[in-house]
Amino acid sequence: MNRILTAAGALLIAAASTAAFASPASDAWVAKARVALEAQVAEAGLTDDGKVVKIRVKLGSAGADAVLIAETSGSADFDTAVKAAAKKADLPRPSSDLVGRSVTFTLGQPGATATGAN
Repeated sequence: MNRILTAAGALLIAAASTAAFASPASDAWVAKARVALEAQVAEAGLTDDGKVVKIRVKLGSAGADAVLIAETSGSADFDTAVKAAAKKADLPRPSSDLVGRSVTFTLGQPGATATGAN
C-alpha cells in the first residue's frame, strides 16, 4: 500500500560514508538537508506510488540557489510536485566546501541516496 512520505526515512537517505563529500561538515549538511526535504515532501502530501525521481540542489552561500530535476520519475506531475516541495524546504546554510556545488537526492525508493557534490 502506498504511504504518504511521512515515513520517508527510506526515501531520502544520505549515503554519508560513500558519497565522497569533502568533510564531516558536508556530511552533516546533507543529513540536515535530507530531513528538511523529507518534512516538506511529507507536508505536501505526496505519495510514493513506486516512482523514483532525482533532484539536484545547487548550493550558494545562503542555501539552495536552484532545485532541478536530475532524473525524471516518468510522471511530469509527480516531478513538478516534488520539485515545488523541495524548493519550499528550509535547508540550512551549506558548509563552505559545498558552496558552488550540487548535491543530488534520490526520492521514492528504499535505500535512496544523496550523491556527491560536484
